[in-house]
Amino acid sequence: MNDEQAGEEGYVIASKTMVTLPGDDNVCQVLYQMPLPGVVILVHGVNSDGEWFEQTEQGLCRGLNRRLARCDEHLMYTGVEAGQMSPVVYGPELTGDGFVRDDYNSRNFITPAPHFSPVIRFRWGYKANDAELKRFGPNVLLNEHHYWGGGPFANGCSALPDLWTDGIDDRLFLWLTVQHFNPEKGRDIYACPPRAYYVHAAQRLARLIETIRSKQAGVPITVVCHSQGNMIGLAAAFLGQRQAAITDRRGQSAPPVADNYVLVNPPYSLREQGMGMDNWAQREVVNAAGQSGRQTGQARTQTLAAFFDILRRRAGQQQSDAAIDRRCANRQPADGSDGYCVQTDRQRYGSGHGRVTLYCNPHDQVISAATVQGIGWLGLSAAQIKATRADGVFTQRVWAQQYPVGQPGTYHYWHDHWRHRHSQANADGKSAVEFWHPPSKPARYNIEGGVQSRPNMIAALLTITTSPLMYLVSALARQPVHASPPGDWHIPVNAPALPHLFEPTARRFDREEGESAFDQGRDPNAALRNKHGQRAADDPYAAYAGSSEEAPQGDAQTEAQLRYEDRARLRMLARREGKADDKGNVVGEQPDATPSEEWVAWRRERITEFLKLSVDQNATDHSTIVCNAANAEKALAYDVAVGYSHLSPEDWEELRVLADWRLVRKLEAKGHPQAYLGEYFNKGTLSDMPLHQYPDYQPSAMPPEICDERQIAPQQPTGGS
Repeated sequence: MNDEQAGEEGYVIASKTMVTLPGDDNVCQVLYQMPLPGVVILVHGVNSDGEWFEQTEQGLCRGLNRRLARCDEHLMYTGVEAGQMSPVVYGPELTGDGFVRDDYNSRNFITPAPHFSPVIRFRWGYKANDAELKRFGPNVLLNEHHYWGGGPFANGCSALPDLWTDGIDDRLFLWLTVQHFNPEKGRDIYACPPRAYYVHAAQRLARLIETIRSKQAGVPITVVCHSQGNMIGLAAAFLGQRQAAITDRRGQSAPPVADNYVLVNPPYSLREQGMGMDNWAQREVVNAAGQSGRQTGQARTQTLAAFFDILRRRAGQQQSDAAIDRRCANRQPADGSDGYCVQTDRQRYGSGHGRVTLYCNPHDQVISAATVQGIGWLGLSAAQIKATRADGVFTQRVWAQQYPVGQPGTYHYWHDHWRHRHSQANADGKSAVEFWHPPSKPARYNIEGGVQSRPNMIAALLTITTSPLMYLVSALARQPVHASPPGDWHIPVNAPALPHLFEPTARRFDREEGESAFDQGRDPNAALRNKHGQRAADDPYAAYAGSSEEAPQGDAQTEAQLRYEDRARLRMLARREGKADDKGNVVGEQPDATPSEEWVAWRRERITEFLKLSVDQNATDHSTIVCNAANAEKALAYDVAVGYSHLSPEDWEELRVLADWRLVRKLEAKGHPQAYLGEYFNKGTLSDMPLHQYPDYQPSAMPPEICDERQIAPQQPTGGS
């Protein structure tokens, strides 16, 4: 049964509330509401609560209105009632002083403002249970409720099997840790909890897609992932494809897998050479075959190819052209423009079904780390596209300063880089000019960081007494934190042409930075302070002066976020310095606390230190694509799958609650089959077990299509007498 033959009952095509009186003049006119074009799920990364969601949803709604000929100038009747898309408006989550609002819940997280949006915001993170709070509380950022959106920054990974492993081990050799050589002050790297919370998030995403399919099997579903959210998105595809097809209430069936993926700045890496440090850091990670260390390049390639195969099976499964056109076509817009119909749209922008689009950024100073070198930085070369069997499924766009987005061709990482186009090339093909702007900081021995990473007397003594030798060794090595691309690295830019070429821009503090600032410079935290804020005289955020670059440029929301993150850093430091109680609670950083004078002085000193440390902090350029609504409007809107949705307002409400790990448990009263997944946010457990002990999250339960091969061979037992 196709979508034209399926029963048409059970979905709303128009709605309006009006009181009418007898008489010919009291007629309620109801507009046909053109349906939403599908579902778009946004998935954030580590150390994040989806700060980019608002901008992306705004831009996506504007861009889809343009693509589908639903702008004001295209229609005789406008507004949500007619089918114009408008973003959901979410309520604030933080108080002005950096705590979570205690009245935030499933009834008020969305404001009453009219909306009509295809976007579902997927939220996930790490919640410490009582035992983990004592073990990992001194190492990771946690809010007053002992959770953190996206989990700790340091616990990211670049291969899917790593999701089923213990967290990062910061030990290098004897007393030496990663923090001994970390030049990024304020971005601390300590041992982290097991990564099972990633698997939990991937399971939730797979079940969310399953629920959508159960309501309308054929609705187009696009998953847009950013940063480490890509690892969750990919894992969800593998988990979903193991399940049987889902049959909806109209008798249609589809597998619980998305039709389309947009991968933005993914850390997934295909690199194998020059990864000795990462290989050593993962020496304790052992797979079922006894191998340890970093995933091999072959395993990474094979797993990515398997992901492309999953999406390839969604090609050709789109809703019929006739069914889409009957509901959504606008062949004769009011302004006389081209309008929208399926055939013309597909000729211009290709089919969105069975498609993966990569957004890579050559300026990204996160996933270009020497131990990562993700495809969200380097893209995929022609050889890698062939090796991963990506033809017919994969397309990519390059987002770079002074390089037009929307124009197919080839991007050379040195010749086309805005700083190197006119510079002299060395013998290796690289420019004589430093690739990174600002320059990548070299790893160097750090006494303070080393002492903090191992707060015991012997380790501290060794850190200090060996510092002259370590300074010399690290100075001679001068190994940059970030890699540089190979001299002849170039990639095909093969995504469909866009209706308008544009040079990408960054947006900070709610203003455009200009075309010349997509590759950004410094990013001091003090600038996040509210430029119109009123603060008490003894507030450390008021007392701090700093340089002109650090002057307040933000608003109430950016300052609340700064205070929220700084409070988490204070809790982490307090636990490391023995200022927490026996359970790991930091009383001085609770909303109802009455801190002592000693605590206030310590807090003031630490916050001033935080602000000073970030004065020369490089902008990461890791979120510039998704934090500007214009980028979603001009590009993302043309890369998502489109068709039509029959989901009701009640369906959308349920799905948006289900997508938020903080709210899932609220569905328990309605008997929702996935409400049990909310136990993790409430208690840090599932079935009263830590996540890494939960049977479905064990390495043995990892989908077999995910190839798990590591570089260090098993140790052979030695013979004895």
